[in-house]
Amino acid sequence: MRQRRILLALAGTNFLSAMGITIVVPLIANLEQIFGVSSAYGIWIITLFMLSYAMGMALIGRLSDAIGRRRVYIASMGVFALGLLVSAIGLSFGWVLLGRFLQGLGASGSLPIAQTIAYEHFGKRKGLAMGAISAAFGIGVVAAINLGGGVYQAFDWRAVFYVTFALSLFGWGLTFIIPETLKQRKPLQFDVGGILTFGIAVAAFMMLFRGLSESSFANAAVWPYAALFAAMVGAFLMFERRAEEPAIDLSLFRMPAFVAVIGVALAGGIGMFVFQTFLPSFAQISLGYTVAQASYSINVMAATMIVAAGTTGALSDRFGPEKALAFSLFMITLGFLLITTIPHPAWAYYIGSGVAGAGLGSLMTPINVIGMREGGRGREGVTSGIVSLSRTLGGIIGPTIAGFVLSQTDFSSLFALSNLIRAYSRIYRFGMWVGVFGLAFALILLGRSLRKADSHA
Repeated sequence: MRQRRILLALAGTNFLSAMGITIVVPLIANLEQIFGVSSAYGIWIITLFMLSYAMGMALIGRLSDAIGRRRVYIASMGVFALGLLVSAIGLSFGWVLLGRFLQGLGASGSLPIAQTIAYEHFGKRKGLAMGAISAAFGIGVVAAINLGGGVYQAFDWRAVFYVTFALSLFGWGLTFIIPETLKQRKPLQFDVGGILTFGIAVAAFMMLFRGLSESSFANAAVWPYAALFAAMVGAFLMFERRAEEPAIDLSLFRMPAFVAVIGVALAGGIGMFVFQTFLPSFAQISLGYTVAQASYSINVMAATMIVAAGTTGALSDRFGPEKALAFSLFMITLGFLLITTIPHPAWAYYIGSGVAGAGLGSLMTPINVIGMREGGRGREGVTSGIVSLSRTLGGIIGPTIAGFVLSQTDFSSLFALSNLIRAYSRIYRFGMWVGVFGLAFALILLGRSLRKADSHA
């Protein structure tokens, strides 16, 4: 009974923290009306969360190794709840973004620490426990879009944050059920330089595209962001080479197979967040749905995601994770293609999103299995973290570029709606080509595994 309560607490808190990622998705098509901000700036409501989420993941594991899993887990959910409150009571869009930054920082501790606690506490049943936590996280991502759309339609944007804040307080209470599983503490060592330069580089990338949305690259006002981005990438690589405990172990990138895994992770992250983030607003534009109707319309994709997530483990065990991964990237790419090519808008929307959902739901398990295997024994935690971080980085890059595409839309003509629909089509075509890129890496991994199988036959 006690183990069930612990698993319920771990799954419940991950369900709630995952909601933080997409609870604002139904607001995206209405950000200019709500806050008076452009699409390129408004998309920061997603990307700023993902930025702090990525930065938090780079340090949270080492922090839990030093002061304990339970303390960090409790603190993470507390910061997540605080961020929701800041967004709810914020007097401007800047305050909403500050809250989103805190939400991402807090949420970054939920999934990796919960998986670690499950691994350390549940013994032979750790696989079942870890699967339940991942499933709860995935369901939370989709459930939040439904909840956010319904709450916004019935009340207003503040209510979206207030309702999630109330739920997060319940989740924070659940964290006190969780036991401490750390057996031996390690000295606290942070790669501060690496983490800071990584975060500044990502922020500079976001600012660069915001600048490009308002002027061309020929404008000197854009150059400082490009220079800062290049400088921070160089500084990050320097810090990682010199750090005793680097945030990202660059030696792993000497292995071609691991580079292929990271390529798939980046492409999968871009595809996942572009598709999920813009799907409700695309339904509003192309199908004329209300905010609530658009939020509920993603349930076709949600259903195929849940089915695919539930069967991927068995598929990986039976056919190998490389085949499951190739299937995932093929379905994601096909989903992007169908949503832009089927002539009937409703059929395109539902068939495309359903097919993409099957690909997105089957992505996480095989890529984590391959990544940990390629990283080598004893480095499973490090490699799993880098794969997750790469997927999160894709979640920053994709919406940032998509926001830039939307910002180029001409709303001044009589054909503003047609122009906006074409902009969404370009966004999904961008997702399709990213999917092709990821599929190429997945096929490289599949070919490598088949050659190994032939050599052992």
